Amino acid sequence: MAVRLLHGPGGQGKTRLAGHLARLWQKERWAVLAAHRRDDRSAPDTFNVPDFDGIAGVLVVVDYAERWDTADLLTLLSDTHLPGRLPVRMLLLARSAGNWWQGLSYRLQHDLHLIPTRCELKPLEQETALSRAELYQAARDRFADLLDLPDAGRVPVPQALQHHEAYELVLSVHMAALAGVLAYKHGSAPPGDPVEVSTYLLQRERALWTEMYKAQHEAPLSISPDAMGQVVYTATVTGRLHYDDALTAVERAGIESRDHPGQLLRDHALCYPSVGSAERQDQISTGQHAATMLEPLYPDRLGEDFLALSTPGHSCDFPADPWAMRAPARLLTSPRHVGDRPGEGGDAPVWVRHGLITLIEAARRWPHLAKYQVYPLLADHPHLALQAGGAALATLADLDDIAPALLETIESVMPDHRHIDLDIGIAAVATRLAQHRLAATTDPATRAHIYDSLAVRLSYAGLRSRALDESRHAARLWHHLVQVNPSAYLPNLAMSLNNHAALLAEVGRQTEAVPVSQEALRLHRELAKLNRDAYLPNLAGSLHIHAALLAEVGRRAEAVPVSQEALHLHSELAKLNRDSYLPKLAMSLNTHAALLVEIGRQTEAVPVSQEALRLHRELAKLNRDAYLPSLASSLNNHAIRLAEVGRQTEAVPVSREAVHLHSELAKLNRDSYLPKLAGSLNTHAIRLAEVGRQTEAVPVSQEALRLHSELAKLNRDAYLPSLASSLNNHAIRLAEVGRQTEAVPVSEEAVRLRRELTELNRDAY
Repeated sequence: MAVRLLHGPGGQGKTRLAGHLARLWQKERWAVLAAHRRDDRSAPDTFNVPDFDGIAGVLVVVDYAERWDTADLLTLLSDTHLPGRLPVRMLLLARSAGNWWQGLSYRLQHDLHLIPTRCELKPLEQETALSRAELYQAARDRFADLLDLPDAGRVPVPQALQHHEAYELVLSVHMAALAGVLAYKHGSAPPGDPVEVSTYLLQRERALWTEMYKAQHEAPLSISPDAMGQVVYTATVTGRLHYDDALTAVERAGIESRDHPGQLLRDHALCYPSVGSAERQDQISTGQHAATMLEPLYPDRLGEDFLALSTPGHSCDFPADPWAMRAPARLLTSPRHVGDRPGEGGDAPVWVRHGLITLIEAARRWPHLAKYQVYPLLADHPHLALQAGGAALATLADLDDIAPALLETIESVMPDHRHIDLDIGIAAVATRLAQHRLAATTDPATRAHIYDSLAVRLSYAGLRSRALDESRHAARLWHHLVQVNPSAYLPNLAMSLNNHAALLAEVGRQTEAVPVSQEALRLHRELAKLNRDAYLPNLAGSLHIHAALLAEVGRRAEAVPVSQEALHLHSELAKLNRDSYLPKLAMSLNTHAALLVEIGRQTEAVPVSQEALRLHRELAKLNRDAYLPSLASSLNNHAIRLAEVGRQTEAVPVSREAVHLHSELAKLNRDSYLPKLAGSLNTHAIRLAEVGRQTEAVPVSQEALRLHSELAKLNRDAYLPSLASSLNNHAIRLAEVGRQTEAVPVSEEAVRLRRELTELNRDAY
């Protein structure tokens, strides 16, 4: 097998090149397959497995690879259904080779022992001896041949071609060449500026609708050109849809026509056939497609330009449609229910994510779209940004001209707690707002609050190193303020120290974290003496953090009474206000159960762990996005507690459920949840072996070791203990199935790392 990434900006020709490659290889007896994501509506509904007999190899093409989860790409690349003794080539197409590619490349090398390669599709003039003018002339002449215009060589090369950055894209050059030839054919001046080119080509589209509308035969259109423009706009926002969804979209759009929505769809399909039709060329596809409607304009760039030119606010020579001003609001918002806040009522349409991303991408080049559509839409319906997902939030926060006031409006509806889908986007919004707020104030207390809040959001998104930096800034400012006015700022300092200690531990600096948490605990005890009701929750939290840190540095006997006190206080608080303090009580139970085991009180630990799991299940039912991570951890911990008292058979399904949930979390946010997934795999492998299922345990243990090795390379201090444990466990699993020769070097490495850890902290290791 070999894997290659082909990347370049949209319009550089990646898909066209892949289609050409596919046709060439098919002539050489290669089977060509296309891979689709689960939510890709262009994917075949059924898949016909090709006959691999007599073929030379298999080429698999993955378009928009950067939109795939890494786990899904690895699953595809390790697909055991592909023929084992034939060469397999995986061609990945993407717009960029950023962080997603670095992570995938690492996984390919360490998981599948493949050395992937990548090729950037640069502007063609940089890779060949051809100038932009020669590229234009070649395309112009070919278009002229196809349109039977022998003298189109008279069409001049646009002056803008040489200096406008948009013409770095092959697509832009080809669009200009086509527009030039068409203009010559119709006796008009050829457009030169890229915007003029798009305007001209879109005017030709409109001319086609007009001709078909006026035709008396040969597939005439029933609907007017104005109505067709509104359907095309709708299709560009929604993307292709199955018939029922397409009908709903057209009805919501409020298209200004007396024709039935079904007729609107049928007429649109005459001009823009669905992806399964023979009219669509250069597609790499297999299988059978169900009928889809609302095929958008291609290429994507032209569709984005159509949205912009249809919307009032530009100065181009293209008729804007006042209907378009409110079209996104009609298409992307749900019907309001009585009492709902704007944007909350009803189910979100299936095309929300696609539509918002399309509008945001278009707004990068067309500021009036952002000003008149994207920003007002989100100001009125801030929940829409959340429905669009974390990726859309991050993209939105990156727009240059977005107003801080709008981001604050979106911030006001963001969840305060963790959210497994939104955390990455929320962190991007928080970062942009923090930059704005810090620039607007010199007040140290205000700045400290900003740093503290940003640290929490970054931590939720798994960006722990950045979070630690922000937390350090906050703690320093609070220290300074306490020296000036202790009574006013002592609570802030105590809380900030607590957060900073937790972040130090998350990056593997537990030894540094203990004195920080000790100081936070001392301050919270002092505050609780002054006002018990006000500061009891903070004292309980501080006790919990300090107990966990003491245990992590080997001071387990000291940790147990601290943990017991935290549990007692959290129980008291939950009795007073169950809704508010149940999550803290559940977490405290989990920690205390683990500490009881550390000092040999396993039998006492099991009912404590059982109660923690019961509460976490209750919380996850109330709010799955917020409490799924805690439930997964609680399952993993309880499986260990059960096994420690000889209840291994009960432990296996519990550990299996923990692995399942941690896998789900890691797919949503790999950086944040990979450590937990690796730990739960380790636990499950041990549980399987304990009930005699050693053969099943080995691949689970192998995967745990692979993930721990990856984590230790990213942050050795934080994950060296887990790697040592994983090596030790895997060596045992190998020996249990008779693979002792393989086990010895694994166990030797475990011993070597444990010696290193013991030299650093003898009490802990």
